[in-house]
Amino acid sequence: MKHCHLSLCCNEIVFLKYKLPFLYKLFDQIIFVDYDILKNAHSCDGSIEYIRKFPDPENKILLLIDFENVRHKIKTFSGKDIEDYQKMFAYGSKYVANDIDIMWSTDMDEFFDITLFRKTEEEFKNDNELTTIDCCWKTFIYNQYNILDEKERENGFYPPRITKHSIGKIYGHCNWREYGKILTLKEDFIYHFSYIGLERCRNKLILYNTRTTSKHLQDNWCDFYMNNIKQGKKYVNFVHPGSLKKCIPYDGDYPMDINIDNMINEMNGIVSS
Repeated sequence: MKHCHLSLCCNEIVFLKYKLPFLYKLFDQIIFVDYDILKNAHSCDGSIEYIRKFPDPENKILLLIDFENVRHKIKTFSGKDIEDYQKMFAYGSKYVANDIDIMWSTDMDEFFDITLFRKTEEEFKNDNELTTIDCCWKTFIYNQYNILDEKERENGFYPPRITKHSIGKIYGHCNWREYGKILTLKEDFIYHFSYIGLERCRNKLILYNTRTTSKHLQDNWCDFYMNNIKQGKKYVNFVHPGSLKKCIPYDGDYPMDINIDNMINEMNGIVSS
């Protein structure tokens, strides 16, 4: 079976450096739509240059950087959250190859194991009516040792990231639960390094507070983040700035093939001794 991965990409060079080599080993097509919604610009942190220079002997990678020029022409789009996100998904959808069987859409800060990749193929082969695969999430805040308390997880709170492809389908943003029969894999996870990296968090909160109706904690939350980094704290008394749900300490598993310690240290500007 052939897999395509579609990501919206914006100034997340650290995640990109760890994620693209992993994606390249597994996927037949990789599509990036690069656009900074907050500033109406492209990534300026080296993301575009990294993607362009990445070895691509199999011609798998497609980088779209002209969204600003076409956004006003996009009339068919769907999903949740910010309209530009929905339009970016619709734009990327137009380039999915016809021979793709399975579509993925994890964000740049979302990682998974190769075991989940293989299991999706098995499940789709075993059930012709299956449309979308869901799985549990582990949502990290501040670093890899603080996680959103999964006991407070609401059913359907997290959007599925895996679905069966059909030719010409225009995919929506975070609405794949609507596509048909869903299977939830309770033993497999999306590892979401959600609010990690101080400046990234600050920009993310500004975006949500100015472009959505929901309100997130901002200045005090970021100040608390900075002070904990300065003190070298491992476990912190954080809440998720959007849901306000508490975090708990985490010492469990992480995705294979990713050096989590190095990645998080880079995100938080920590230099290893």
